[in-house]
Amino acid sequence: MLVVECLREEIVSGTLTYPIYVGFVRAADIARVAEAPAFATTTPHQQIASNVASKPVRQWQRPPNTGRIGGIAATFDDTGNLMPNPILLGQNAFVNGAISIAPKVLGNTGQFAGTWEVQIDESNLKPGSRPLWILDGQHRVAGMAASKQKLNPMPIVFLLDGGSGAYTSPLLASLFAQVTTSATKLDDLHNEWLTYAFELGSYSDDSKQSPVSDRLAFAAVVELCRTPSFGALANPFLNAVQFNEHMNWSPVHGGFTYKCTNLKSLIHKYYYNQPPAAGHLAPAELAAQIAAAYSDLWATVGNQADNVFFGPVPKQQSIVHDAYLAGVLARLLVHGKQSSWATILQLLMFHQSDWDFSWARTLSGPANTASKRIATDVLADAMSTASLPQGSSNIPDHLRGNGANITVNFSAVTANGRPRKPGRQTRTVLRGSTGSQVASQHPHVKVSGHSSNVGKLEVVDATVAGKPVQYPKILHRGMVLTSSNSYPNPLELMFIMTHYGGLSSQAELRVSW
Repeated sequence: MLVVECLREEIVSGTLTYPIYVGFVRAADIARVAEAPAFATTTPHQQIASNVASKPVRQWQRPPNTGRIGGIAATFDDTGNLMPNPILLGQNAFVNGAISIAPKVLGNTGQFAGTWEVQIDESNLKPGSRPLWILDGQHRVAGMAASKQKLNPMPIVFLLDGGSGAYTSPLLASLFAQVTTSATKLDDLHNEWLTYAFELGSYSDDSKQSPVSDRLAFAAVVELCRTPSFGALANPFLNAVQFNEHMNWSPVHGGFTYKCTNLKSLIHKYYYNQPPAAGHLAPAELAAQIAAAYSDLWATVGNQADNVFFGPVPKQQSIVHDAYLAGVLARLLVHGKQSSWATILQLLMFHQSDWDFSWARTLSGPANTASKRIATDVLADAMSTASLPQGSSNIPDHLRGNGANITVNFSAVTANGRPRKPGRQTRTVLRGSTGSQVASQHPHVKVSGHSSNVGKLEVVDATVAGKPVQYPKILHRGMVLTSSNSYPNPLELMFIMTHYGGLSSQAELRVSW
């Protein structure tokens, strides 16, 4: 039995009272009776996902850093250096009856000595069963216990409530998250599943965001990573969503290599944070649909040598992976659970399309933003309607700009120069085309829309060489062609359309009035 004499104080916050005990314990003794509830660098993603779905959560601290422990041991190995930093300890949520607290009595007098004794049972000190959790200081404890100062006392802060339930597992995790930010920040993956597991941060009911939809989205990610099979379908994402930054991961057929953070954001944005036509699927049902959609995609397009989905890593494009899942989620929002994704994919000619996207010139900078918008819009619309974009026989050609067009409205104007809807004329400008329009009676010109394969549109003067003269108003409120506005007559408009992968095309329209 390890007995620690402590001072006691209480912190009152709202309706809760938190007892705190302060004392000193030798480093070797702390290392013997306490441990950090940490996962390992080799812990599989599936195990972490299963862990965060259980209550209470067992392993939620970062793995120990052996280099850091060795550095501490060397620094304080009887070198004259001092370690005054206190160690923060709480009770192991999975161990009952191993800790008792009693006021210290002076001899046989029965008088209170003014201090308290924290008594720690040492009968079961197996890993995972030690009475105390190290909430802050696991590296300091291990380093000091491995040094020649292992028998020197270290200051200790005990967070023990004597069974009142004040120190819940979520509170201890919250305290750990708070104190660790001043030391070594948690990696993004660890921080995400830690806050989810204990309903902290954006997953808290106190969050200004949407905690319910956030929790549902991450729960779907958890189910996708930890569930061995969905009915007769072996889960291709089993242990293949990254929860542990130290471990590699990849779905069965390759491609779609998501971190738990990225996949959660995608599911939240395109599904749980969107209004459904007939209710959202439960997380496990949604995970099953994603697994089926991935498997049917593989069965439909196969492993073409240069496949943008499943080909060699240099040929894969995460933008298309995201867009495909956005399309899956869009269809689920409108039509609910699907019995066969293969049927939808064949209607969209996935099996007869060339998914080699080596034609893409660039996916960085502005082209990245435009490509994401195009791919997501096109796949979401095609899969939700089970129909190809108008004028295109397959999706890859559409993404390249096939059938791209712009809609231009010509309107009469009121006395104060505002466009009038009655009598409005609409002109469709196709990529590669040249045309003309007389706008004498309809001088207000405005681009009112464009096809889904146009990610960015610029309108410039086709007659000006060098630095282009742009007409941005035509894309927003429109422009009125009058002599007082000093526009040239005729006005030679060039429409520059940006498509997926940094490809571009042009069209020209000569407007006279």
